[in-house]
Amino acid sequence: PLLGRALEFAGAGCVTGASGRNWVSYGQHVRLADWIGDKERALLTDPQTSGGLLAAVDPSAAAALEDIPDAWWRIGEVAAGEPAVVLF
Repeated sequence: PLLGRALEFAGAGCVTGASGRNWVSYGQHVRLADWIGDKERALLTDPQTSGGLLAAVDPSAAAALEDIPDAWWRIGEVAAGEPAVVLF
């Protein structure tokens, strides 16, 4: 989830320099949906997590997380194929 007004600020150019450097570093491995523009991409590649954590959890164990409201969000899945990140 995005912080309130994050897209507005990103659209006004309030983004980190590292966001652009991150994209240069790994962007060739990322496929973006047509609706994802520059401001969305800048937020996706922002290195600041503010304490966030990305964890891979087996789908059979994910149900246990449902008892923790607003503490986690499912953001994707791992699939067979060439290494890539696909955002749709």
